[in-house]
Amino acid sequence: MRSKRLLLLALIALPLLRIASTFSVFSQTADEPFHVAAGFQWLTTARYDLDAEHPPLARVALALDSAVSRARPAGGDALSIGNAILERNNQYRRNLFGARAGNLPFFLLAAAVVGLWTRRLFGDGAALLSLALFGALPPILGHAGLATTDMAAAATTAAALFLLARWLDVPSWPNALMVAAGCGLGLLAKFSFLVFFPAGAAVLVLARIVSRTALIAPRRRLPQIATSLFIAFVMVWAGYKFSVGSLNDARLKEFTPSLPPHAAAEYATKPGYDWVRLDLLERYYHYSEDAAKRVGHGVDFVDWAKAAGYPSPLAGRHGDTMAGAPPLPSPSIADRLLEPIRSGWQGIAVRHQIPAPLFFAGLELVQRHSSAGHAGFLLGRYRDHGWWYYFPVILFFKTPLAFLLLASTGIVAMIRSRNAEAIGVALAPAAMLLPALTTGINIGVRHVLPLYPLLTICAAYAVVALWHRWRVVVIVLVAWYFLATALAHPDYMSYFNEAAGRHPERIALDSNLDWGQDLLRLASVVRREHIDHLYLAYFGTADWHRLVPSAEELPQFKPVHGWVAVSENELAFGWPTNRRDAFAWLRAYEPAVRVGKSIRLYRIP
Repeated sequence: MRSKRLLLLALIALPLLRIASTFSVFSQTADEPFHVAAGFQWLTTARYDLDAEHPPLARVALALDSAVSRARPAGGDALSIGNAILERNNQYRRNLFGARAGNLPFFLLAAAVVGLWTRRLFGDGAALLSLALFGALPPILGHAGLATTDMAAAATTAAALFLLARWLDVPSWPNALMVAAGCGLGLLAKFSFLVFFPAGAAVLVLARIVSRTALIAPRRRLPQIATSLFIAFVMVWAGYKFSVGSLNDARLKEFTPSLPPHAAAEYATKPGYDWVRLDLLERYYHYSEDAAKRVGHGVDFVDWAKAAGYPSPLAGRHGDTMAGAPPLPSPSIADRLLEPIRSGWQGIAVRHQIPAPLFFAGLELVQRHSSAGHAGFLLGRYRDHGWWYYFPVILFFKTPLAFLLLASTGIVAMIRSRNAEAIGVALAPAAMLLPALTTGINIGVRHVLPLYPLLTICAAYAVVALWHRWRVVVIVLVAWYFLATALAHPDYMSYFNEAAGRHPERIALDSNLDWGQDLLRLASVVRREHIDHLYLAYFGTADWHRLVPSAEELPQFKPVHGWVAVSENELAFGWPTNRRDAFAWLRAYEPAVRVGKSIRLYRIP
């Protein structure tokens, strides 16, 4: 018993040390100052409106150090406040350490869920093995070491699913309350919880129904379900400081004025136009563009609204701009089916005060981001709205091959078992992955991080199931896994497996490889090599003028001589002009050195 406890402590302490040892290696990644600033606002003011695209739970943990140390950033936007917090007192590395340490409780929660769930299904030995596997996974170690929300999303989603599995077996009030707490934390961790948890939960429930281990009639569980939903809702409301307000006002505050969602919200404030929604405004934009091409003039929105059957008191204010325009196309079947729901929600958004309006505005921000798309790169191709196969490809290249083999074997073995819960755990990752195939935001494996706790349970079971008949194979796979992950240190976030070869930048970019993390390393190289002048094209939010004072911005489309450093994302995308040929001239040269995994350093004669 004592040896097991010592082993357990070691399996917890070792990954914590691995994670903490990376804190001062990397400069801030692109999103970290935004999260720290928003969390700081929550802790030090009565508001939480600096950046509503994420709920507050993880951000509060990440900002605890800055609040306790009484940081006093000047005003401004989220980026300037976040940078001021991280740079305070000229202790940049120490402040990064303090912010990133706030993520460690979420790693511990995820590890606890993996160990406890594996133990529940397969016993103590498998549980210890699952902890060892989980504590060496590069995507987990990498994102547990940053001041971001992805580790919190993985931990709380896994915890809520585990608590649900316990309740399905023993539908007691204490277990129901634990599920409520888990869901409340998940909703406050990241909006993706609303995608991953329902998908995983559906599989856990269906596995029991199909195997006929679904137990009590649903009617007997309804009071517990209703109470749990209410408790989770109150937790979310508490997370938003019991705020009450108009959702339309929140939209006006959070959406950028130049974008259609803000225009729709502004229209909804006008008398007679409170029905105006984003989807209707986009239908109008599409029609108006087509009409302008056909008849040579635009169509006023208020005239379109009248023709479409909506109240429009100002119709005809500039004459009948619909004259000669083509007939309006009929709404799609989906639009017709969703119309009652959309109009009902719009009525609530405009006419009523609701609890936590910024929670719902944040959901709409994420939905808008997904539908609008995000510049992405995969296998040498660019696309703004992503690929349906992006995450399967990324999971393959960003996960150790030995782990993939073990997890796949474990999934098959668990499906063949007669344990309904094990079958649910094995199928849940696929179910959780399916909705991710539809998103237009394809920028990193971090967005499917909640799959890894469940895949780890499957991988641990594979070792147990294969041990007696395929012991040599198991030893080889486990040794390969731990060797590969040890060699990845400290670049866990930018890890690619052996199948990616020597040029992972040809497979994927953004937070898979280059999230602005290597600026401190570049500063070290500049000092070591006594580089007194450097041209720099840096992707990220860190203040490179301060960290690399000898650098000046690398001009686009203009070859230069001397030392040149360029981030992989800049080389590929050419931001801010988004011209992919902005630094094409550099491709004729080989870098003198690669700084970390994300910056190329050239010496151009």
